[in-house]
Amino acid sequence: MAVFLFPQPSGPLSGTDSEHDRPGLTVPWWATLFGAAATATSAVIAGGIAELYWAGHRRLPELPNLDASGTIEPNSASGSPRSADGALKVVALGDSTLTGPGLVDPEQIWLQVALRRIPHDRPVRLVSLAAGGARVADAAARVDEAVSLEPDMAVVAVGSNDVIRGVAPQQLAARLAVVVVRLLETVPVVAVANVGDLGNVARFPPPLNEWLRRRSQWSSRAVEAMVADRDRVALLDVTPSNGAFRDRDMFAADLFHPTSAGHLRWAEAAQPGLQAAFDRMTRTEPSLATRPPTTAESATGAPSATPRRTCPS
Repeated sequence: MAVFLFPQPSGPLSGTDSEHDRPGLTVPWWATLFGAAATATSAVIAGGIAELYWAGHRRLPELPNLDASGTIEPNSASGSPRSADGALKVVALGDSTLTGPGLVDPEQIWLQVALRRIPHDRPVRLVSLAAGGARVADAAARVDEAVSLEPDMAVVAVGSNDVIRGVAPQQLAARLAVVVVRLLETVPVVAVANVGDLGNVARFPPPLNEWLRRRSQWSSRAVEAMVADRDRVALLDVTPSNGAFRDRDMFAADLFHPTSAGHLRWAEAAQPGLQAAFDRMTRTEPSLATRPPTTAESATGAPSATPRRTCPS
């Protein structure tokens, strides 16, 4: 099926219908030239999209998604009890960057790795609502579910699939902003990942990789600007890991998703931003990371059902 990104004329290129009926009407040279250029450009763009679609969907191994949910035990030397009572709750929204196709263990997923590296005196209970292939709209559809879990922090890592499908950088950032604003209504802190260099993905050959490289760079900058405009939002900057992904061995058998070595690089890159998110979380409620379980928590083994705190923006 042909794809046209420019409107295709159904009538004359110049004049009105009544003029079109006049004998001897000629189409101006500039209109003919413009029409030819538009048609040629449409064909090039349509061909590029078709080739990109083929590269992204050609027959390669399909790797299963993993669930990153789990409890990360305290790793501080403060002597806090190692129990699930009073755990910090982190909810994650996103795509396959959080589901780890190609990995053998959910603990290899970059968010789990980074959380284990962040000093914390209480357990961290991670609940992942991520889904392979998700776009920003899919993450937005699960915001209500995420909010219902009453997390202390939300992590949002989504957007690569939007970039691959040609979503404009500013539009991507605007859609992400809607997700972030909705989360901030009740969640104290939100951490948002930017977009890595998709031009490094082994599945996409030249010249598609260069197109994706530019698009991902522009999209990443747009996301960073969106994050910078909001006080309780931390940036998880994965771009320092871009250079490592020029190595084809960083990709799994599907030539698209990272290996455990790739997730480790992501974790290393995102860790400073995740640490900043934890710092903001503890500033929002100073005793949040180290307070002992309340009486209700000790009795029931779960956080007390107190009203959700409201944080100033």
